[in-house]
Amino acid sequence: MITRMSFTELREATGNFNTHNFIGLGKIGIMYKAVLPNGWPLAVKRFYESPSFEKQFVSELFALGRLRHNNLVPLLGYCKERKEKLLVYKYILNGNLYDWLHVMEGNDKILEWHLRIKIATGIARGLAWLHHKCDFRVVHLNLSSTSILLDKNFEPKISNFGGAKISSSEGALFLDSIDIDSSNSSFVDSGVWELGFVKKDVYDFGILLLELIIGKEPIEINNYSKSSNGSLLDWITHLLTSSSNLYSVIDKYLIGRGFDGEIFQLLRIACMCLNPFPGRRPTMLELYTKISILGERHGITNDTKILSQFEIATPSTSNEIVEVEIT
Repeated sequence: MITRMSFTELREATGNFNTHNFIGLGKIGIMYKAVLPNGWPLAVKRFYESPSFEKQFVSELFALGRLRHNNLVPLLGYCKERKEKLLVYKYILNGNLYDWLHVMEGNDKILEWHLRIKIATGIARGLAWLHHKCDFRVVHLNLSSTSILLDKNFEPKISNFGGAKISSSEGALFLDSIDIDSSNSSFVDSGVWELGFVKKDVYDFGILLLELIIGKEPIEINNYSKSSNGSLLDWITHLLTSSSNLYSVIDKYLIGRGFDGEIFQLLRIACMCLNPFPGRRPTMLELYTKISILGERHGITNDTKILSQFEIATPSTSNEIVEVEIT
């Protein structure tokens, strides 16, 4: 599905990695805008020169090279020459969700409520597909507003799969090879997969929902709950019983626009994601089903039935948080 590209070709397309073509700075590399000779725009991630990022490069290449969905960023090509490692994606016009939610005062970037619902619906759809429908079992494990890109129509595209884990339906966890037939794999227990990995994505999705509603960064959201000496779940539950407290933390651009009922509904859905016990969190398919009901009010197509036709993994009923480390 992807093309191997030369370093020379990508260097020319980015103007020798000119700072004018700089899109963003990440933990493992720098993203540049590139333009091919035929005029097609691309986004190129150039990994920092360090052997420690080899695993992230391979993981993202393996994941996005095999997965295609409207809510995943399309990986188009890659380059690995000497010490250089680059991944080439479709250029997504509106940048990432973080920059839209956390703007400087006076900036005209404002996400209206119907767009926030559209974004939440698209992310839920993409994660539900990864968890339940695609040929491999896939978990993202690094979901955040910086990993959500927005196209010209504000359809969200999940990106940054450097920390993703992929396994077969039988439980073979592929670690360090882009070759699906490689013997370099191990087996992961279904309970560990569900509680340690899948429900981590669900929790992170809940944090994203709070960002969409409150407009604050995750660290600020966590500080709110710490100031009330409780968990995020306790804090949100308290907010839902006190409208005055709720209005003091909701994004000011959403107040008084006539969507209070929907905001309360989305907060309740976030509550479900943030349950301290992973086994009590819903599946992404269940979450997508609930959010799609809100989306339909804003003209967003509900394709829950298509997703639900496929076999769904049965969540564990354990109430204990499972912590695992796979090397």
